[in-house]
Amino acid sequence: ELPDLPLSFDFADLRGYHYHSGAVFAAYSAGSPGAVALGGRYDQVGRSFGRGRPATGFSMDLRQIARLAPQAVPKGAILAPWPEDISLHAEIEKLRSRGETVMFALPGHEGSWREAGCDRIMTRRGAEWIIETLKED
Repeated sequence: ELPDLPLSFDFADLRGYHYHSGAVFAAYSAGSPGAVALGGRYDQVGRSFGRGRPATGFSMDLRQIARLAPQAVPKGAILAPWPEDISLHAEIEKLRSRGETVMFALPGHEGSWREAGCDRIMTRRGAEWIIETLKED
């Protein structure tokens, strides 16, 4: 049951495709200039492949659907020094288990970590690892 789903029928819809043999449909979405899905009945569609049989099917414009989806703001990553001690790796595992992305600053790969998506950095203060805002390069 979909009580809030608006549904309408257009019995004059003839898309000009000659392989349809029955009902056809189109799905539209608010914010989309055209149909996001098209489909219908295709009897004998497999005849050209040696086996004609009744069928139904549809196609979707995945690029159009992706444009309609809410755009997520990318979450920044945390830059971790390479390699430190076991306490660093334990802290990284905790962060990753909470959904954080942590990247190691590998030797010889210095550069703009912001381009790699990092917006925070792990630094050691005494025996503790803290996360600070990554300063501009």
